[in-house]
Amino acid sequence: AIVSEENYQPIPFDGPKSVPPIVSNWQKLVVRVYDISDVPSDGSPLTLLAEKSIKGEFNDARSFDETGILVTTSYLDTWQFATGLYRYNKEYCGLNATEYSKKASELAQNMTDEFATRLFEELELDDDCSNIFQISAMQSGSDEDSTDGNLLSNFVQISRFDMAADYSNQDIPMKRGGAFAPGYIRSIYSSQNSTFTFNSGYSYNPELGQWESSTFILGFDISGDPSPLAIAEIPGEPINQYAADLFDGHLRVATTKWHWWNDVSTTTNRIFVLKVPDETEGSKMNVAGFTKHLGKINESIFAVRYIGDKGYVVTFEQKDPFLVVDLSNYTDPHVVGELEIPGFSSYLHPIEIDGVQLMLGIGQHVNESDPWAGWDGVKISLFDITNSSNPIERTNFIDKNAYSNAQNDFKSFRYLAASQKLILPKSEYNYGAEGNFDGFVVYNITLDSITSSFEIQHASNDEIRFGCWYSAYMPPRSLVFKSKVMTILSHTVKSTDLYDGDEEWKLNLDDALGLNETECQPYFITGYID
Repeated sequence: AIVSEENYQPIPFDGPKSVPPIVSNWQKLVVRVYDISDVPSDGSPLTLLAEKSIKGEFNDARSFDETGILVTTSYLDTWQFATGLYRYNKEYCGLNATEYSKKASELAQNMTDEFATRLFEELELDDDCSNIFQISAMQSGSDEDSTDGNLLSNFVQISRFDMAADYSNQDIPMKRGGAFAPGYIRSIYSSQNSTFTFNSGYSYNPELGQWESSTFILGFDISGDPSPLAIAEIPGEPINQYAADLFDGHLRVATTKWHWWNDVSTTTNRIFVLKVPDETEGSKMNVAGFTKHLGKINESIFAVRYIGDKGYVVTFEQKDPFLVVDLSNYTDPHVVGELEIPGFSSYLHPIEIDGVQLMLGIGQHVNESDPWAGWDGVKISLFDITNSSNPIERTNFIDKNAYSNAQNDFKSFRYLAASQKLILPKSEYNYGAEGNFDGFVVYNITLDSITSSFEIQHASNDEIRFGCWYSAYMPPRSLVFKSKVMTILSHTVKSTDLYDGDEEWKLNLDDALGLNETECQPYFITGYID
């Protein structure tokens, strides 16, 4: 199955007498399922079995066996409902607080049915709301509204479909669940039976009288039709999908909370351990425990990985503390090991060599003598995590002045355990006549060394500087078949022998376009096809 999206302009608001839409979607999503049982070898297209348009903007997708999971968000304009309720409106002139509250409440109640009907029609929701979170379950019941009335700012939807279904009518049957939520989706975590979305926003702290960054967690049961499972709110924001993990009925989430007004530290980094309720315990995930601040003052979380009852966290401001957190006691998670080195890792990947438990870290090197001079190249670190109380960096490799997309796009990272080879995209652009590069590097990994085996060049120095390119390009990906590595990057696809680095073939996808000079775009200044 393939999910495609394109930007589009919603139907314009046509004058004062027309009613503007409540749902504001700026993207069109289409799910297409293709037959891959017999892939053509003559270059002809795959057979399209079915397709379906989806409401909302794309957030993320997952697949488990033959099941596809799609997470989307629809943004809601509640201003047209709330605008007549504000105190400054002329109809409330001269009323005291009690009179204003009564009149505004009556107006709200009179508008609710019509607004709700329009909202459900625009979201194309079924009459049955059993798969939608009840808003009342997401509120504290106190008089303080921590979301500033913004609980309906968007609608998060989980769609589940069977990729092996009978598509005789060329439609894709989908089961859906969802929730109204504040903020915006920062990341999702999904297992075979559950999906959790993490909406970043702000909540009001009445004790401090200020707004603070928060994460609103929505959990869905996806073992059958998507349905509400659990909810929670915790301080701070997760950095990406690896900041969360489900283990033994508990959800672990690492967040950084920013508070710029604090004179001591602008950040608080913690791992929260939340108990996922069973069917008899309601829907709220209660915090079983959380760590003290992770890292030094002003540092924020750059990378997280969980293995069993251990968490591995990288924080950074000027140096890179690599922390090992013991999560075996849900009520008392705490740091048991720490290593401080220059630079930072933004992605951690667990591996094993000769029975030794290791963690590969991909990030940036920082000049230790002048950390404010900036990041000066890709750094690959190999951490030995055998002894949780004493993690060590066994070796590292630094590629000066280079950048790797794998630092932020983790699908471009590939490690081959059998051959102990690491494949990473690499880009280098210096605006000069020499030294420009876009391609991949294949590394050899041993217990005590990281060495560059060979580079796979996708564009020469002159092609990068003077070539004529289409206005979109492909994100870096690598695939390995029978000791041949196929790399996809920017405008080209290549096949290379994994062991000697010899090129097997190369395909330039822009060649067939016949671009003229007015259509040419620079090599690096383009947009992803994703």
